[in-house]
Amino acid sequence: MDQHDNNSCSSAITCLSAEDHEYDIKDYMLHYLGCLEISKREGLFDATNLIWKKEIEHQEKLGNSPEKAAQIAEVKRYSWLSNCWSELRRIDFLRKTLAQDDDDKHLVRKLEISLASWRGSTSYRDNIDAVRKWREGQGKYSSPPADIKIEHIAKYEPEKDVNVPIIQFNEGHGVDSNDNRVWNTFPNQKTTLHKLLYDENSLLHQEDSPKLLRYFHIPSNNMIWAEQAIARYFGDETPDYHATHRELIRKEKTKTYMILREHYWRSQLYGGKQRNPPHERHLRPLCSIISSEPKIAEEFPKNMVLFMPYLHWETSRKREQIAAEIKNIMHSAKADAAKDAEKQKKKRQDERKALPKNTSNDSRTHQERAGSDSPKPTIGTMPDLLKELKLLKSPLPIDEKGRVKAETTLGQVLLDAARLYEGMSNYRDKKILRKYLSADPPLHPRRTLDQAYYWTLNSTRKRDRDQVVYRGTTAKPDDFHTYDRVPGDPKDPHDHGGWDWTKHTEFKIKSPCDECKINIQKLSRVIMVDQLWMWILDAKTIITCFPKRYGANKQDASGVHKSIRMRIQDSASDIHTVFDLALIIIDECSNTFFDQTQTIDRQPQVIDAFSKAIGTIMHRQTAAFERLWHWTDGASNIYRSKGSSETSELHVPLLDINPEGKLEREIKDIIEELDIMIHITKTHKRTLTTFISNAEKMLDPFGEFGSNQKRETAVHQYWAKFRSKGPASSRGATPESADNAQHAQNENGTQNDDKEKREEDYNWFKLNADERLDNVSTRIEELEELRCSAVNTAESVKDLLELKQQQASVVQAWQAVKQSEESIRQGRSIMMFTIVTIVFLPLSFMSSVFGMNNSDITSEKWSINREFVYMFSISAAVIFLSLVLAFGGWIRSAIFWLWKCFWTPVFVKSHLYNLWLEFDTPSQKVYQNANEFADRLKENARKARFDRKRKERAIKDKKEAEAARRQNEGNVGTRARTSVLELGIKTDGSAPHN
Repeated sequence: MDQHDNNSCSSAITCLSAEDHEYDIKDYMLHYLGCLEISKREGLFDATNLIWKKEIEHQEKLGNSPEKAAQIAEVKRYSWLSNCWSELRRIDFLRKTLAQDDDDKHLVRKLEISLASWRGSTSYRDNIDAVRKWREGQGKYSSPPADIKIEHIAKYEPEKDVNVPIIQFNEGHGVDSNDNRVWNTFPNQKTTLHKLLYDENSLLHQEDSPKLLRYFHIPSNNMIWAEQAIARYFGDETPDYHATHRELIRKEKTKTYMILREHYWRSQLYGGKQRNPPHERHLRPLCSIISSEPKIAEEFPKNMVLFMPYLHWETSRKREQIAAEIKNIMHSAKADAAKDAEKQKKKRQDERKALPKNTSNDSRTHQERAGSDSPKPTIGTMPDLLKELKLLKSPLPIDEKGRVKAETTLGQVLLDAARLYEGMSNYRDKKILRKYLSADPPLHPRRTLDQAYYWTLNSTRKRDRDQVVYRGTTAKPDDFHTYDRVPGDPKDPHDHGGWDWTKHTEFKIKSPCDECKINIQKLSRVIMVDQLWMWILDAKTIITCFPKRYGANKQDASGVHKSIRMRIQDSASDIHTVFDLALIIIDECSNTFFDQTQTIDRQPQVIDAFSKAIGTIMHRQTAAFERLWHWTDGASNIYRSKGSSETSELHVPLLDINPEGKLEREIKDIIEELDIMIHITKTHKRTLTTFISNAEKMLDPFGEFGSNQKRETAVHQYWAKFRSKGPASSRGATPESADNAQHAQNENGTQNDDKEKREEDYNWFKLNADERLDNVSTRIEELEELRCSAVNTAESVKDLLELKQQQASVVQAWQAVKQSEESIRQGRSIMMFTIVTIVFLPLSFMSSVFGMNNSDITSEKWSINREFVYMFSISAAVIFLSLVLAFGGWIRSAIFWLWKCFWTPVFVKSHLYNLWLEFDTPSQKVYQNANEFADRLKENARKARFDRKRKERAIKDKKEAEAARRQNEGNVGTRARTSVLELGIKTDGSAPHN
């Protein structure tokens, strides 16, 4: 499932690889930044480089002339150079921006400290010269990076760091924009969001050319940016909904307002309130035709709006980092809102000071009585609670910023560099979240599969980690081979042992270990649910909003818009109308996730992941069946054995349903996730079906190219409206032919003059639309087949569990029968012992009595006959009475009746029963009171211990903060001394002497 797993046997070398792969470059930006050494980067864009000669030869083989081939290679070379240098400038700008950011400057400072520490270490000073000589021997010469440093650091604005792709068509051919604010060529032209939204002469403004089709994409579900983009298109201000609906000084409705009116925009928003979790925010699926005329409703509107969810993916680490940032932002926003509310309350109280005060006993507010005036942070999960109480300890040593402390100086440099890279990659997304997450209207963050379906839950972290894709792309700790301590030979006093890869030695695995390599390269991923917002304006311009993966800038091989551009580049001539382009956009939003093509960004193969997970459970279920049959065979042998057999060895495996319970839980999770994916894909199909229907209405409003019934109905409806609104001369007209309808259509400007061209466009759209619907239906069938397989597996697991429980019940029943038979045998033996006891116990008692030495019995010498008379007569009476009471039911009942008749009147008439009734304290209440008393004592002791621990922790935190402050002061001094030494090196060009 992992790309690296799938490609492990491939011999092709391409990006990202440290091995030389010449012109086999899949992503030039990734190749420039990741594959090439710094000293070789400049040579990549040299016109004499072998890769450009190869490219010219390739273009000539494709049929281009030598001049044309050289021109194509030169344009590509210059584009690569421009984009790579632009990215280097952005990296330098981001690093300097992070160094000035209060929240993230620790990333840069920690790297500077660890780098200075490494360069000052003994291992660096002793080995750096040897490394340099080795590189020179290999023909590798170190050279400083290109000088692209930015002197002036402006304030970071996320709008200037967000690129907006622009694609234009003219009569079925891609065209480039000649505006100097746009760079690159079709279909990869881009501009910044800041220039698009805030420049005076916006690129979005309506074009007069009726044949020019334009497509603008905003890579974020930001409602504010969407409103501003549509407003700039029409040249209006952003809609003020309150001012439009108020009674006084009411603003006029604009075209922007008509497109973004509540029914088609903000009323579709769910979860937009601040108290709701951010992952609740989404727009309900919608596709509708909209009129943009504020005064007169259009008979044939040319605008359409579409909202649709679709599936994508994200790495688990980046998602959790962004989730932590969202949590902090929302907590700060709630705290700020509470402060604002407190200020407003204080202001109202100051205004009402002259009024009479409340004379009630307690005039405090609810918050004052509760003892708090600010919201408490929401603790969503147990790990969050433990982290809040500082009771969750990390297995690795980390500081207060989450920085792992490595054992070596070089390891610390690498870890700090990786943290800085993550901080720079996520910085734009974090700044956008900080600015717009709590805005009105708000930004919609990306949602996981469970967040999109269970959006009422505050946290879905545990559910997200139970995703099939997450489990399939995450290496388990037990899968790794460990570097263990090996004890020395006890017979050899000089052998102190050492460290070794024990499994490699045990299984004779030669380095490098393929299993270790695969596990290390695994990267946890999760399924995400994104939103497509699309507006078709004037049937010639498309504006879309959907997000990119977090931290993705240029190297987003599985990005939806990149797939759209690649598809348009290969089939630009297939775009006849704006609806053909919209079909591609809708299709790629769904197709990118299910695409089985291997990409370099580790896109998960979802269908394969679910198939593998279902197959694994089926295999484990089959193995469990085999074990059950083995146990049943053993039980069958025990049942047929005549002697005594031991069944205790069957009890534990048959009564332990934990393995089957885990299988049941896993297969239920798979079915649940497939249900969610099927639901989203069916929503996609319904939205696409509605879009196709609306597009047909806009391409063929009178049904000229569709069914005759539709055409006849549409024409009659139109003429009914036309006669009621048109001049008197037209009231008597009848729609006898399509020519009359065509004449009316031309008057309203709803179709082009060329009927054949319109019919060709309609038929082409209809052909592509049917193909897209078939693709979506095929995807649904594929998911439903997986679900059917999962349901069958679940039924098999359930049958296995039932058979195991039934077999356990049979074993228990057989054992109960055996125990009952044994009890009967033991009862008979006990009966014999009881009878013997009844017979001889009185005799033993009487013999003991007559054996006592006392004057009454031994005053004279009794004969043996006389003693036997007394002994046997009394014993016989006792034995007879005991047997009668033991086996005579009527006699026992009669004696019990006499006892009740005698003692009950005595008990009642002596008032003892009245005293018992007045004693209203049952034994259970006495027991409960004793427990409550003991619980109060224990609770008081726990509270006292908790308070003591909290005070001790506060004192400890204060001491640690003081120690950290002193350490930082020492680090500042160390950096100052290091800066002085480096300044000395730059001044005289020589290294300092020890």
